[in-house]
Amino acid sequence: MSTYYLRVETHNRTRKILIDMAYLAKHNIIRLPKYYYEEGLYLPYRKNTDVNSTIEKYELTKDKIIKEDEDHYFFKFPFKYEQVEGVAV
Repeated sequence: MSTYYLRVETHNRTRKILIDMAYLAKHNIIRLPKYYYEEGLYLPYRKNTDVNSTIEKYELTKDKIIKEDEDHYFFKFPFKYEQVEGVAV
């Protein structure tokens, strides 16, 4: 499994936030520290595993939080690992 980054575009720049890959691999859930959450955060993915398919944005919005604890938000990971765009910008 390669490393995946969440992205957010602000002020004509793209910032990357590393996903907790150990937690994702074990639970198939994105665990995000609350202090990293902000509007516009997304995970780039392809609708299918075809390399030529277009890249979509899976936005991590408050309504997609499946649970939370004192320090983290947890989001569903509805993809196959091959669908996620792993190349960091």
